[in-house]
Amino acid sequence: MEKPRVLMKDVAKVAGVHQTTVSLALRNHPSLPQSTRDRIQKLANEMGYRPDPALSALVAYRQATKNQPSEQVIAWIINVKDARRINDQHVHRLLMAGAKERASELGYKLDTFWLGKEYKDSKSLNRVLKARGIQGVIFGAFDYYEEPFELEWDLFSCIKVSPLPEDLAFDTVLCDQIDAVGQVVSELHRLGIKRFGLAVSEFEEIHKRFTFAAGFHTHRREIAPENWVPPFYFQHGADYSEDVVPATLEWARQNKLQAIISNWNNMEEVARKLNEEGQDCRFISLDADEHTARNGGINQDHHENGRRAVDMAVGQIKTFRRGRETSPCTTLVAPKMIPIPAECPIKAETNSQALAS
Repeated sequence: MEKPRVLMKDVAKVAGVHQTTVSLALRNHPSLPQSTRDRIQKLANEMGYRPDPALSALVAYRQATKNQPSEQVIAWIINVKDARRINDQHVHRLLMAGAKERASELGYKLDTFWLGKEYKDSKSLNRVLKARGIQGVIFGAFDYYEEPFELEWDLFSCIKVSPLPEDLAFDTVLCDQIDAVGQVVSELHRLGIKRFGLAVSEFEEIHKRFTFAAGFHTHRREIAPENWVPPFYFQHGADYSEDVVPATLEWARQNKLQAIISNWNNMEEVARKLNEEGQDCRFISLDADEHTARNGGINQDHHENGRRAVDMAVGQIKTFRRGRETSPCTTLVAPKMIPIPAECPIKAETNSQALAS
């Protein structure tokens, strides 16, 4: 005969508290002292209390359909130095659009907080977030940040959409870069394009744990040994026209590349120069924008990444998860392959311009 299910009211009776207190303790609500939460959680575990999945689903549904007050705000923190990046680069534009869309659907508002422009340091930002009662924080467009980031972490549920700031241990949502490279390599192999190379920023690869290179090496078996070209790393802070383009051009010439794979969309310029010199070379983007998608490559679906980040932030807010994670996790959003056309668009344009001239 099965033992009767231990209910929340049973735990409350043994603990000598109201059932509401047990409910708050089991959800780790910060309104209760940590000692009280720990005591009730330990007692519930010892008594064999387990939440009812059906009841939990009903509560979650009611919370999701309940109108949230207008002041419920999720902070989207950025610190980029160049304001043009926010609107001009598709990454940040799509991330924010997806995040704002999902926040609105869930009854929240996404507000941008610009560290280094609107707020001189993280302490001044902390005062504003605290004063406005903001609980959810998403680290959006972020450059390398040298100063210590000082927020009262126990007040906030935090999510990142980039490895930066890398010293902050929070749950992160990213595109699966290893899979992105693998899809491109497989597609090039299918099309019979045999000699291609990966060109990426050394700085980005370091902070992304060499995920692009990992994807390239993982699919090395699809590349014949005589066609293998090691990844080319250029300097992130170098002058693009004066330093990066000439160095990449020389690398592509020496290796007689038929295709350059990169997450930098302006690498299309290198492929164009090679075609003008008579060397057939495609550009395949690992993060195609509205201009380079015609070449085929990868759609990293930044819009969906932004939506997932808000889902994660709201989930943490409602379950009262605050502060640094002891075991942070990374959610990888699957990239989408944009078919590579049979005819290279860059070559076709180059030939048309040559005929016209």
